[in-house]
Amino acid sequence: MRRMLRPYVLAAGEGEPAAAPEGSVMRVKASAESTGGGLGLLEGVDEPGFATPLHRHDVAELWYILDGHYDFYVAGEWVPADTGAVVYVPGGLPHGLRAGPNGGRKLTMMIPGGSEGFFRDVHRALKEDTATPETFRALGAEYGIELIGPLPES
Repeated sequence: MRRMLRPYVLAAGEGEPAAAPEGSVMRVKASAESTGGGLGLLEGVDEPGFATPLHRHDVAELWYILDGHYDFYVAGEWVPADTGAVVYVPGGLPHGLRAGPNGGRKLTMMIPGGSEGFFRDVHRALKEDTATPETFRALGAEYGIELIGPLPES
């Protein structure tokens, strides 16, 4: 039997704690569980210079830049994005991002939902002091995230 979805509201600062291995502090605002699988939504706060590795996965990602500047590396080119910008990356394309010199804050939407669980699990591993590069690689594999390597220089 299918679970009945319910409307909900999360206030600023609310949501399940999450984190990126590279240091982004996040909150899950919507999950596959709360949206019937439709999407996952995370709010992330990033320190200056925060950067993800170059990676690929099957889910599409969309970012809305709430504050600051980010540079996105998508399919071989760097794309700048400032406050108010939207960046969309279809599933399967190699990509990564780097926060600017003042850091930033962003919303990250994953379509369909489910891979937001990676960031919940990373947060859990960090809190339980079980986080290692091997842990992060195993979690990435579990959620279909293929690590390619470091971001190229811009």
